[in-house]
Amino acid sequence: MILVVSTCRLPLSEEEFVRPVVEVLRGRGLRCEVRSYRERLDFGAYSKVVICGTALMDFDYLNYLDSFEALLDYDGGVLGICAGYQILALLFGERLEETLKIGVYRVRVVRPNPLTREGEFDAYFLHSYAVTEVSGRVEPLAVQGGEVCMFKVLGRELYATSFHPEVQNCDIIEKFALLE
Repeated sequence: MILVVSTCRLPLSEEEFVRPVVEVLRGRGLRCEVRSYRERLDFGAYSKVVICGTALMDFDYLNYLDSFEALLDYDGGVLGICAGYQILALLFGERLEETLKIGVYRVRVVRPNPLTREGEFDAYFLHSYAVTEVSGRVEPLAVQGGEVCMFKVLGRELYATSFHPEVQNCDIIEKFALLE
């Protein structure tokens, strides 16, 4: 069972940021359960976790970072999308820079990984903050401009994308869900 965490303060935003992720997972015949970032989350009860994005100016999830600290010891796979990327970055000591980016941009893969093909691809971005330099606890997997738009926590199966693969590149979500 995969836990899908909504970081949306407003339920209407879930139609844009959570429902498409759930549809990708269920379309592959995978079982998932949606929970809010405001709930008590038991990550250990799930094989994998997807932390979804939210609206551009919705930052309430940052008031609940302590709810995600259990991910520091979680043994399963995690995919953080946009807000989830920001949560993972902060948990693992990275600094977020104000980086407003809206629209489709070309992404360059800088490290082979199981979620993307090598080379370049287009991705849809909708965010206000991103990592521009890494401290050493995460490794950049892809970049766009001066931003690390995809990273992996070293030694762990924790991945993060500042872009929205549920809009374009649903295969990233599928590949993550099917990783052994």
